[in-house]
This record gives sequence, structure tokens and C-alpha cells, in this order.
Amino acid sequence: MEKVLSDSGEFLRTGFTTGACATAAAVYALKACLGAAPDFGWSAIAVKAPDGSMLPEIKVKLIEKSSKGAKALVIKDAGDDYDVTDGLEIYAEVTLTSAAGEIVIEGGDGVGRVTKPGLQLPVGAYAINPKPLQMLRDNLAPLLPDSCGIKVIISAPKGVLLAEKTFNPKLGILGGISIIGTTGIVRPMSEDAFKSSIYVELKQKAEMGIETLILVPGKHGENFAVNRLSYDAENIVHMSNFVGFCAATSEKLNFQHLVFVGHIGKLVKVAAGIFNTHSKVADARWETVVAHLALMGAPLSLLNAVKEANTTDEMSELLWETPYQSVFEKIADTAVSRIEDHLSGNVSIDVVLYDMKQRLLADTRNTAKTIHQ
Repeated sequence: MEKVLSDSGEFLRTGFTTGACATAAAVYALKACLGAAPDFGWSAIAVKAPDGSMLPEIKVKLIEKSSKGAKALVIKDAGDDYDVTDGLEIYAEVTLTSAAGEIVIEGGDGVGRVTKPGLQLPVGAYAINPKPLQMLRDNLAPLLPDSCGIKVIISAPKGVLLAEKTFNPKLGILGGISIIGTTGIVRPMSEDAFKSSIYVELKQKAEMGIETLILVPGKHGENFAVNRLSYDAENIVHMSNFVGFCAATSEKLNFQHLVFVGHIGKLVKVAAGIFNTHSKVADARWETVVAHLALMGAPLSLLNAVKEANTTDEMSELLWETPYQSVFEKIADTAVSRIEDHLSGNVSIDVVLYDMKQRLLADTRNTAKTIHQ
């Protein structure tokens, strides 16, 4: 397999997408049906990517064969990418039919179904994306005898459990994984790949007609938004560390109102103009809190205590029920201004901050109320 250079300068091995694996299994099963593939052991075949180029060879094994069809297996190799489907068994069962030239492709055990609009596939369809479908058809059609057609069932039995670790449940893809991949090759996970996954969900929410979008760093923020702020989970998207990307993309998708709900340790960075909140990118937590406290006239002893605190939750504890607790309101207001400066002014912004004790520290949605819960 090809190797790519990572951000840290090390070479990482690429892998195959679920779409490429499904295609290799289907091609091998069809060849077995036609007597053109070994009946035992592992073999390796090359299939065409959606752009017409040939992919590196993929290992495949025949599992079953009868007079009407065959079933083949590929074990997905994701290379050095962190991929929950790495090592997943992907099967393709091919059955010969009397419908000359027809190729029917369906999902089987462990392949999800689409239950919400806004994706590339209609509601009710198996979660086999357009590019893998094209890849399957392009590779199978040249092998198909003129006198018959085929029915192909792609399955991944362990996909039911693995799907819970993916975006699928939030996207409304239920019952298993998606068969995906636009190139056939998995490159080790990059920020662009992560952003692409988030974009799919943002676009889906926009197409659902949602006007107020709740952006949270992760599950903890989602729980606070649902349980404390009474937001519908349908309105929530996990933005991870990509505050700036999600804000700008959401504005382009014409959302009317964005509410950023997050732990103070994440969103305090936004008040410092940091739009990727990953610790490897930047960290100005204590500097931001101390700067705002200093502008409020806080004593030097308190500034030093905040500076020496190990976490923002320690800072919250130091400031709770003191005259300087309102510093979090000022930080939230500044975060709003920073995000607004990052955008074109076509969407309204609010920020809600909390700590690990589930205390509401600041809420710009109603700046007139007293934050003390």
C-alpha cells in the first residue's frame, strides 16, 4: 500500500474503504460463479476505483459456492488510519438471475438503512453511498455474461455494533455501518476528513429546515444542552474542536441562529480568538480568565490563584459565589464577539458556558438575567 507523510513527519500506511472491500468481494464472488476464481484459500485481486484507476490488490477469500451463486469475504485493512471498521469482515453474495444485464445491489446484515432525509441516498435505501455503488457496477458489468443478470448483497455482520461508534445514528442511518469511500483508498485520518463528516451532518440539519442549531464539542455538551437547556437532540451537532469551521459552514448553510454550548475549558479559548480548540493547536485558558479578571479590578492574589489553578474547573470553584463570578459572562460575551468577527453577519450567535459540576456559568441568550444556579 501507498504511504503518506503525516503532520508529525512520519510515514503512515494507507488502507481500503468499505466500498473498495465490498467491490473486491463482489468481483471475486462473480468470478467464482463463472468458474474464473480459485475455490480455496486467500487470493488477491485489483479493482478499479471510481476514477478508473486501478487500486492495489485486495486479499479476498471464497466462502461459499453453489450452482446459482457464490459468497466471498474481504477483511478490511484501514492502514494506519484510526478507523472503527478496521479488521471488519465484509461479505458479498452474488446470485445469478435471468434478467439479462441487470445488476441489483442491496445491503444485508450489518449494513444500515437511511431513515432521515438530507443524505446522498433516499429514505429507506441501504447505506451504500453513490460512489461505492458506481464502483461496484463499473467493476461487475464487464464480467457479466450477456445471458444473465446478478443480485449482489453486501453484508458486514459486526457492523450493527460498530455503527454505534460512528456518526450513523445521529445521521439517521440505523441497523449498521455505511459502505462509503469516494476514492477506494483510506488515508490516515486528517482534519479534513473529520470536517467532511461534520459537514454531512450540518448539511442534513439545514435540509431538515432547522433554524436554530446547537453546536457542542461532544457528548458532555449534548447532555447539558438537552438536560439543562431543554434543546431537542435533533438540533444538536458535535463540532469537536472545529469552532471556526462549524460557525462559517453553518452561516453558509443559512442557519439563522447558532448556540455554542460547552464546558468552560473548551469555549474560553474562543474568547481569545482560538477557533480550533484542540490543545495541540493553542491554549490560552488561564491567560484569558486572568485578563478579564484584571479588567474587572480583581486583586493580584486572586489573579495569581487563578493562574496557578490546574483546570478551568478549579478556576470556577475559586470564583463561584464571589463578586468576580460574572467574569464568565464577560468571557461568553467576548466569545460571541470573536465568532461574529469571524463571520459575515448573516447569523446570530449565542454562547452558553458550564463547568463539570453542571453549574451554568454564563448564558448570552438572556443577558439580562442573573446567572447563579
